[in-house]
Amino acid sequence: MTNPVVLRRGAGIGTGNAETDDEFLFDCFVEYPPVEDCRRLNSPTMVVAGRTGSGKTAILRYLENEARHSSAIDPFEMSMSYVSNSDALRFLNVIGADLDLFFQVLWKHVLCIEYIRLRWDVNSGDKSRNIFAKLFDGFSKDERKQKSLDYIREWEGKFWITMDQNIKEVTETVERKLKAEIGGEIEKFKAGGQYDKRLSREKKSEIIARTRKIISSDQLSELHGVIEMLATQNSDAGSYYLTIDKLDERWVDDSVRFRMIKGLMESLKTFRRIKNLKILVALREDVLERVVQETADISFQREKFEDLLVRLKWTRSELKQLVEKRLNALFKRQYTGSLIGFTDIFPAKIGAKETFDWMLERTLMRPRDIIAFVNECIDGANGRTNIPVNTVRKSEVDFARKRRDALVQEWKSSYPSLDAVLDFVTSRRKSGVDLIELIDRVDDFCTKAWTKEKVAHDPVWELCNRYAEDGRKIAFDVVAELAAILYRVGGVGIKISPQDRFFFAHIDQPLISAQVLSANSKIRLHPMLHAAYNLQDRS
Repeated sequence: MTNPVVLRRGAGIGTGNAETDDEFLFDCFVEYPPVEDCRRLNSPTMVVAGRTGSGKTAILRYLENEARHSSAIDPFEMSMSYVSNSDALRFLNVIGADLDLFFQVLWKHVLCIEYIRLRWDVNSGDKSRNIFAKLFDGFSKDERKQKSLDYIREWEGKFWITMDQNIKEVTETVERKLKAEIGGEIEKFKAGGQYDKRLSREKKSEIIARTRKIISSDQLSELHGVIEMLATQNSDAGSYYLTIDKLDERWVDDSVRFRMIKGLMESLKTFRRIKNLKILVALREDVLERVVQETADISFQREKFEDLLVRLKWTRSELKQLVEKRLNALFKRQYTGSLIGFTDIFPAKIGAKETFDWMLERTLMRPRDIIAFVNECIDGANGRTNIPVNTVRKSEVDFARKRRDALVQEWKSSYPSLDAVLDFVTSRRKSGVDLIELIDRVDDFCTKAWTKEKVAHDPVWELCNRYAEDGRKIAFDVVAELAAILYRVGGVGIKISPQDRFFFAHIDQPLISAQVLSANSKIRLHPMLHAAYNLQDRS
């Protein structure tokens, strides 16, 4: 290089977190196929699904920035905690009543409000009433729409008020009806003493039956009619985008969070009738998994929502383009001349492999991973004009430890004991191991796991509880289930039979059932984690 760069500690190529990455996000954005899926109004894509760090928030922020009409719905501004703190709704939830229809009503109401605000720039009660006066005129003679028109009359002056007020009003309406029907039961529940646990099954069924007419599908059909009416109001050629992010955070109590997310997903398809509206929801893979686990019933199946999903996957060339764009953005403020390529700074090869491929093997093929690895290397080469091989290898250790901690944190809500499971499969101090080799360690693992206090949701604890009851006859089942969990989160690859290759969840199918594993199956720790457990392969 005629004008070599000087690497400085802290001068990285971004944070890898789209919320705090404005310096690089918009100038260095890579347009890859999922972006166009999300942009096109006629695409069925409504849920951007991916692991943490795969670029979900980046796509939403990029499209919001690009679109002329867009609005981001922040779950923290919705006061959904008002719903989870409602004594009446909490009582129904703990006795097993189905609140799914109520959650769908809330989401459809919220999405209608935001679309109306965005579409007609509603910012006052008068403007809200004017908009709905047009709807009244257009549908007043349609008898099928009378219930929906009544719904609009009830809310026409309130669509402009804050979202948390709207949610409180919807919830309070239901609460008043519930208290009129079962007020005495709710008061006993509020008094404590685990009243819900003292109720007989028959009594619970009776209460649920009495409240079913309150939390019914009537309001849903009214909102469905409102959406149909809105779908006819596409007189302009504008495009409108509503985005929802941060659903993986604690925006509402976990006792209802996953059912609320299910309610959102159940509501989305209805809005596809509005041709100039695109709703995009960012949803982490582990949260989607937890929704399926927590709300398992016949009506909610993973396959039903596959057409709504775009799963984020990156190729080698896309990730290299992302890194090189960011390297050029980093140095263009100080240097001029030729563009800077990856090999201008990094060594050409590590061992027999090209350095970029060697580094990429130690990631889950996500932007955040490769950005973090490059930043570690830049920090390690402080003051130099390039990054030697030994600096890359040293940086691998810090990178691997941070990725292990991030993996455990990422999947904590679905698998709280993941760190213990990782320790279990690495106890042989080998990167690859036959499943049969782990059987003699199952007893010790399950004893430690089972004697710990159970958290609200922990499939591993449940598995060890089964082992405590059935003993060694299910020892291999335990090993197979743990291997399937580790595969699901990306911690290991699985070789199902000797003639197969190793499969990895971030490249191949996202799930492998424990039932297909046998004594001939083998697992291999993902290279990303080797250095964290001092298992680096130096060959």
